[in-house]
Amino acid sequence: MKRGLEMAVTTDNIRDLLNRPRGLNNATITEYITIRTAEVNKKVRAANYVGVTTNAPTDALKESAIKFMVCVDCLRVLIDTIPAVVPEKDQGTSDIRFNKQLASFEKQAEAAMAVIEERGGTAFYVKGTTSKVSGTTSGELSGSLTS
Repeated sequence: MKRGLEMAVTTDNIRDLLNRPRGLNNATITEYITIRTAEVNKKVRAANYVGVTTNAPTDALKESAIKFMVCVDCLRVLIDTIPAVVPEKDQGTSDIRFNKQLASFEKQAEAAMAVIEERGGTAFYVKGTTSKVSGTTSGELSGSLTS
């Protein structure tokens, strides 16, 4: 049963993106998916901000950001654990490959999060208010610089 976005990104998605490396535990991937899903959901621009209703990030964009971020996390784990899983003669090759993948995924994760967060943009929360601005009978605001 799907429970929203958190179930849309799967351990198989991550394994496929990383070319199914040895030594990557399903529980590790699942935990990173949970962590990164919460982070993306917290940072995503919401539809209750002015101008975001039609331009809010889609679930596909959020899923992409989560996948990139989880891949970065998993690659860091793989780099740290290479000696435990990869035979000594293959460690150098794996280390180079994982580091190149890590650099690529980091760049893509940053770009995806920038789109979701819309860094540098402005958004205002839409909410009615009951406060009033006091003024004079002529319509001028109290304390107006014009007399």
